[in-house]
Amino acid sequence: MEIFYICVILVGICIVFFALIWMAVEKKNARDYRLELDEREHELRQVIEDAEQLLNELNNFSGYIVDRLEEKQKSIEDLLARIDEKTGNLSNAEIIQPANNAVDDIKEPDKTEGENTPRSEEAYAGFLQGKKGKLISLDERKNEVIKLYKKGISSTEIARMLNMGKGEIELISRMCK
Repeated sequence: MEIFYICVILVGICIVFFALIWMAVEKKNARDYRLELDEREHELRQVIEDAEQLLNELNNFSGYIVDRLEEKQKSIEDLLARIDEKTGNLSNAEIIQPANNAVDDIKEPDKTEGENTPRSEEAYAGFLQGKKGKLISLDERKNEVIKLYKKGISSTEIARMLNMGKGEIELISRMCK
């Protein structure tokens, strides 16, 4: 019976060693998971930094685009002002010319001209005033952006509310200042 007890003790010792080895292996695998989590976290942080850098570049680019659009709009407004001046000078010259020439030289306006064409100087001035202003048509969404921006809501919040890009919101708000 002594051999039986010795065999039971040896089997017990083997089971204990097997359990210790198994615990050591599991502990090592648990560390690998932690290292893997650290690596994943580092990769995720890197992706977030890259995304932030891309957003900054897009915002800078949209700022550049807004500046260029403002320059172009300013130049168009200047051209319209010069056209207004020249048409004003032309209108003054036409007013002086009939006084010097015979009544027969006065030309009647063409009947083929559209309904939108002004018939008097006052109407023409109103017509030109209607043509001035923003050259970019705004749809309902952009009007909503402008309304929210004027309420003092930040462009980030507006972008979240309307599911639009922050750069687009800033572009619209700068164009309508």
